[in-house]
Formats: sequence, C-alpha cells, structure tokens
Amino acid sequence: MRFQGAIKVIEAGADELYCDVEMPIKHFSLYRGAEHCLSTYDELKATVRYAHDHGVKVFITANMPFAADRIEKDWREHILRCLEQDIDALIVGDFGVLSVIKEINPGVPLLASTYFASMNHETANFLRKLGFSRVILERHLTIPEISQIVRSSQVEIEVFVHGAGCSNINVNCYLFHYRYPPLTKALEDLDGFKNPCTLRFQIADSRTKEALGEAPVLDAFTFCSICHLPALVETGVAGLKIVGRGDFVAFQEGTTKVYRELLNLIAQNRTEEFETRVSDLKNSFLPRPPMFANLKEVACEQGRCFYNPLFHAPYKRQLSWPAWLKYQFKFLEHRK
Repeated sequence: MRFQGAIKVIEAGADELYCDVEMPIKHFSLYRGAEHCLSTYDELKATVRYAHDHGVKVFITANMPFAADRIEKDWREHILRCLEQDIDALIVGDFGVLSVIKEINPGVPLLASTYFASMNHETANFLRKLGFSRVILERHLTIPEISQIVRSSQVEIEVFVHGAGCSNINVNCYLFHYRYPPLTKALEDLDGFKNPCTLRFQIADSRTKEALGEAPVLDAFTFCSICHLPALVETGVAGLKIVGRGDFVAFQEGTTKVYRELLNLIAQNRTEEFETRVSDLKNSFLPRPPMFANLKEVACEQGRCFYNPLFHAPYKRQLSWPAWLKYQFKFLEHRK
C-alpha cells in the first residue's frame, strides 16, 4: 500500500492498515515486488502519522522467511527502521524471523501471519505462548470452524474477507516453483499471468486408468464474503482482512468502503437494509473489469466465496486471478 492508498483506505473506514517498506537489499525480493511496498521509511513515517491522527493502527509485514545469513544485518536494520516510525505491530510468518525480532525488541506487538497456516485452536494457543497477540487464520476454514477456534483460543483471531485466495494451504504450495518442461510450455502458451494451479489437468480413475475428462481441478481462488459477514461477526473474530496490498487505489478504497458500510448496518441491527444492500452490491460493485461486469459474475456465479461449506469451485470462465487483475489495470488505463 502506498501513502495515497493509505489515505483513501482510512477515509473509507479502515480501522487498521497493513503494509511494507521496500527493503534496501539489491536483487532481493520475496512474494511481492517493491511496487507493492512503501518506497521509503519517510513514506512509512508519513503513513503512520496520518493513520494515528485518525485513530487507525499500522502493521508492517515481516512474514518473509529468514533466507540467508548474509542478509541478516540488512534485515535487522530494516526492522529497526520500521520500528522507529512508531508502527503498532509486526506481522510475522516465520520462526527464524520471530527469533531475530525477539532479539531486536522483545516487547513489540506481534501478529501471526497466515503463513503459519493456523487452522485450529491448538495452533493459536501455541502461537500465543510465543508472544503473538493475534493469529490470522488460514483461508480454508468454514465459519463453524472459525467460531470454535475463537471460543477455544486465548488470543485474538483475524480472518480474510475479500480479495485473492489460494488453491493451496499457505506456504505449502510446491507447484508454483516446480520446473517441468511440459508445464512450463503450457504456461508460456497462455495469454495473461497464469499460475500452474489454473491449468486444466487431465483426470483419470486411479484404479482403472480410465480418462474422466479435463478440468482446472486445483484452481480454487476465493474472492468475496459479503453474504457471510453477519455470521463472521457472530463468531467474535477481532479482525476482518481485505487483500488489497499491491492493488490499485480504487479497489482498496472501494472495497473498504463497502465492508465498512455493511458492518455498520450489522452493528445497528438493520438486517433488512443489510440484505438489500448486499443484493444491490452483487449487481453493481466496482471496479468493473471487462470480462466480469459485477460482483455476481466474478464471485457468486463462479462459486468464489470465502467460507463456503464445500470446496471452492474452479472458474467457469478460464481466467485466473492474476489475469483478472491484469484486465482490471488495462480497464482503468482505458478509462483515463
């Protein structure tokens, strides 16, 4: 999230921001590139100042794996510089990183990243003993499971509510970096940013070897949870997380505004207005990429809902989440 994006999201009703700062290490990038980060520590300082002036907390992501001894000095300096800007907490997803942060500042508030793949209260309570005050759960859970974890945990629980999902359990995907010539060729032949899990795979009976067909069986990205908001609030979760880091400002602002509006209606017990608004949003939610006209097409009709009771469905239209984002950027450029 950039500074201008932070301002828009705060004005849209966010209570908390999560972001990162570009690390001053050349030729080093994990998960996301520098374009998804604040560019300088001064920009972080300005973001924190603006956020705190409006009663909003700022969390810095420190969930990369601690990859090599040779970057430790630079990485320690990076964390220290972030802490100097009066941030409210660090989001951590690696035990090696945790050990270094404990050496730097044992008292800094910590949030357990989804990269810990927490899916039960035993994991949540274990992370609490390590010093985490909040645990961000893995996406592949049902609402009853989330409710049970909240009731049985001595730590705050946060869940995802909107944006990109993943076919796999976090940090357990061994397909993305798998080098297999036919797979590489198939990806090169596709238009757009395709992940291996979005490919169509041949399916056969494991016993008879009979061919059963072809389908994108691994493509299970989630997107939306506006219909599930009352049930999620009822579970008692402490945080609802929108995946907007690296997205354009219009998406960050618009999505935050939608969820703030719906949560306010829930808090005020305006049930009928909530249901009417959800119905309207399904047909009008912006931004509108050209291949999907509205939220109903991208989520409802595709079965792309967070916290469905069953596995999420592959896209009926052959378009991956990264390719969908690509079309959004093209659409916005066209509108300028």
